[in-house]
Amino acid sequence: MKILLINPNRYHHPPVPPLGLEYIQSVLKATRHESRILDLCFKRNLKKTLVETVNEFAPQLAGISIRNIDTALYQNNLFFLDEIKTIVERLSQLGVPSLLGGSGYSFNPAGILSYLGASWGISGPGEKALIHFLDSLEKNPPTEGTVVDGWRWGVDPNLDTTGRGVCVDYPVYMNKGGIAGFETQKGCLGTCSYCLEASSRVIYRKPQKVVQELKELLGQGVSEFHLCDSEFNQNLKYCHEFLQTLISARLPMSWTLYMKSTPYDEELFRLLGASGAKLVTLSLPTGRNGLKHAARIRSHTKKYNIRLAVDYLCGFPGQTPQEVGQDIEGLRRIRPDTVGLNSFIRLYPGAKVSSLAQAGPDGRRFLFGELKDNPGLIRPVFFSSISTNTLKEITGDDPIFRIEGFERTTNYERLKNTPL
Repeated sequence: MKILLINPNRYHHPPVPPLGLEYIQSVLKATRHESRILDLCFKRNLKKTLVETVNEFAPQLAGISIRNIDTALYQNNLFFLDEIKTIVERLSQLGVPSLLGGSGYSFNPAGILSYLGASWGISGPGEKALIHFLDSLEKNPPTEGTVVDGWRWGVDPNLDTTGRGVCVDYPVYMNKGGIAGFETQKGCLGTCSYCLEASSRVIYRKPQKVVQELKELLGQGVSEFHLCDSEFNQNLKYCHEFLQTLISARLPMSWTLYMKSTPYDEELFRLLGASGAKLVTLSLPTGRNGLKHAARIRSHTKKYNIRLAVDYLCGFPGQTPQEVGQDIEGLRRIRPDTVGLNSFIRLYPGAKVSSLAQAGPDGRRFLFGELKDNPGLIRPVFFSSISTNTLKEITGDDPIFRIEGFERTTNYERLKNTPL
């Protein structure tokens, strides 16, 4: 079967190469199915590009990867699904059914499938699930509207990504501020109340396979990378093993990563520094325990010449300005290189905080966004018990703090050329 793998992500702050589609294509190369990546990130005329590609390649199915539903920030929010819907509609007019997937899609698979009018979807990891879906599509096509559970099939720890980078124009991405992504694992053991990926399975890739992937991209001129795991430090033993393997390869690269506040030890940061890690973004829970870990992590990052950014989310049901003020003062003392503040929590159906946020009249008065005719919270709805003005009053003019959404830049971009 011929499948066209489409990247509809046209957000340029920064532009993000379609890592998931590259992994999918790597898997498809070992099968009898034929695939091609259509990257729409920099295309000006979507409909013309779709028509030309469909006429030339003649796909029997289009696989569309949805990275994000929207920017997930209340300030200056951008909603992406309406443009993707025009792509699905155009493909349908051309006689090509659509299969949805991607991390953004997996946050509300049934709702997004219905909103976009696509034929099918895969929620969760798609590398193995897609192969089984394509085989069944030829023999016994699933009912339209079916969502396949990708976790049922899982991920191959020995995923072979040989040839990755050939079908994506990395120089264009790099010239426009993008950096290449890679993964060491799928899933998340966290219990964050606002995230639907929390408490899922975690499958770790073989470190040697990941390092080989990085080595191949380096051979194509790519030297800056961002780790696309939910959080890197979910299993400290695995982190040490991967970093030791990476260090042994002596690759001339730099990279950035996300971490949660535990687990960690000093050895983790020593290995990170030796491996070329330049920036750690710490996803910080509110409260004294999180600050205690942030202070220790800050001392480790300083020692091993790694920049530290903190993503601080507040405004939860029942949270007071006084509690947030205590956290901000703690961060002011710790002095990360930058602290991104966000007091508007994007609500997703099924997330614990979504139920709490909508319970009773007191909760509903803190809801912001499109509440009417918005089943399944497809269009962004936010909860916030802490206003932006309150955050500004608490932080004052301290330059390390910034409120998310007012400027479209990443931690990596802000800190790239600043001295340690």
